[in-house]
Amino acid sequence: MPRTLHLVKHGQPYILAGVPAHEWQLAEGALTGLPGLISRLRPVPDVVVSSEEAKAVSTGQGLAAALGVPSRRMLGLHEHLRYTAPVYPDPADFQAAVERFFDHPAQVVFGEESADDARRRFANAVEAVMRRQTEDSVAIVAHGTVISLLVAHGAGLDPRALWKNLGLLGALTLDWPTLRLREPLD
Repeated sequence: MPRTLHLVKHGQPYILAGVPAHEWQLAEGALTGLPGLISRLRPVPDVVVSSEEAKAVSTGQGLAAALGVPSRRMLGLHEHLRYTAPVYPDPADFQAAVERFFDHPAQVVFGEESADDARRRFANAVEAVMRRQTEDSVAIVAHGTVISLLVAHGAGLDPRALWKNLGLLGALTLDWPTLRLREPLD
């Protein structure tokens, strides 16, 4: 029987202009949706592992505390590298940058990492988590772009559609190690 992997997108960050996204904290009230998230995680995770970015760590710790399970961190689960990318005040500009990122997966067009490189790095980190954590059900709290890249690659889907549909505190549940989605996407 396959193991369960829940890939969870962090809660709402507090966006600060001039501060790189990897430094953002969670916004006040960002975890009020945890009960809804928990109701969708079946089977319930035995452990929660998060990216080391503050918004993912806080989300992972909150989720683990609500479930009464251990919380851990793992290198390599961070969002695609965009340390020098501007913080776009207009959401349409950010959307356009992400679209270019998905349209040119082998090129560095947004930030410092191509989509292909981000997917491979994230896949390697997920693999390491699943080797280390032997529990039947594992939740990884990470970031929308890398989650979308990994799942789309494994399922032959468009990462843009996944990225657009994966909301904050959203989750995709997969079989491990096949990365087969358990629920069809809308």
